[in-house]
Amino acid sequence: MDETACQNTPNTSRVLYESGIKNTMAKIPNRIKINMIGYQSINCKSYVEPTKKSNAFTFLISLCNFRILNLENKTCRKLINEAINHPNLEEKNIKKEISKELSSEYELINKINDKLYDNNSKQKSLGSIKRICNKENPNNKAKIERRKRININKNLENPIINELTHKEKRINIVLDNARIHTAKMVQKAAEILNINLIYLRPYCPDLSPIEDVWRVIKKTTYKSYYTSEKELIKIFEEKFYEIIQNKSFFENWLDLNSIIF
Repeated sequence: MDETACQNTPNTSRVLYESGIKNTMAKIPNRIKINMIGYQSINCKSYVEPTKKSNAFTFLISLCNFRILNLENKTCRKLINEAINHPNLEEKNIKKEISKELSSEYELINKINDKLYDNNSKQKSLGSIKRICNKENPNNKAKIERRKRININKNLENPIINELTHKEKRINIVLDNARIHTAKMVQKAAEILNINLIYLRPYCPDLSPIEDVWRVIKKTTYKSYYTSEKELIKIFEEKFYEIIQNKSFFENWLDLNSIIF
């Protein structure tokens, strides 16, 4: 598996040094950019999906979707789907959770006063106060993302999910050492989902067969015409499922890695 970004520059007319008009330079139009996470499978169903962000949380969600696609047990599919779409992962509900844990107004004033007189440096005092205020802010993005990661793991720590997934065929996924792939939350979820994550050697992207898939798709999208993100995603997905089962993408890889590993 891997993820990719694709950009498009729609065709524009270029008018350079044309007689009778003022010399002009063609402007670069706004580019459309998407992030896609895809799983190339040899003996189960392949999968691709668009993501708004490229981080450990979105990768974990895609990992769950891939596992759902390759599950026989309907109950297990339902439980995992409920876990990744639980209300406790919605930002508005996370903010409510965080708000309940914040200090009272009196406690906050005392914390700030302590830092005001804690040392002789005004700069250090202001820095400490700023950190306190950030921690007490329910809209703190880092805090929200951290809570999301905690909640998704709690949702998946359902003993029934663990029991049912381990009755299914184990999935082995080969991937690179990007931070989003090696995060502890991802490794923990993979264990629950009965997925074995096999990391390639560092700085060896050519050992990943899906890189060839991305190259083919990018060539296609570059030559295609589209005016919106939705159209670009549709073209990407159609090409992905059209070519993903092509054995030439992984036959040489299998021969090579039977020697390396």
